[in-house]
Amino acid sequence: DSAGMDDLMELYRTTYQRAVSGEPVARSHFDVYLGDGTLIHVREPCVRDDVPRRVFVEVTPEDLTRRRLPRWRRRHSLDKLSIAFRRSGVLFEGKCMAILPFPDYPVSGIRTGQTKAGRVLWEARIPAR
Repeated sequence: DSAGMDDLMELYRTTYQRAVSGEPVARSHFDVYLGDGTLIHVREPCVRDDVPRRVFVEVTPEDLTRRRLPRWRRRHSLDKLSIAFRRSGVLFEGKCMAILPFPDYPVSGIRTGQTKAGRVLWEARIPAR
């Protein structure tokens, strides 16, 4: 119903405004922000063609011995995550935004971006804070 849609749009606006109120930790095809336990990718202006199918996120943990990563991820010294943008992102009012819950362990760095046919289209590196 329209009341539910209005509430949803207000939630998008509020979340977007909260995300972009500070400085991004990285700028590229998307600006990247760290929120409360989240990694937020935003772009404005944004149209459907700007929205990728998937954005990769590689997280390097500070300490691999904490056993918070599965064994196969510890071997590579990073946690490979991704954002299925069309499933967990939103395009509204000329803006796009996707939110990824942040891992619950301390990290030493993050690399995010997009690839196509094995080629990196864009990427951003976020050092530890």
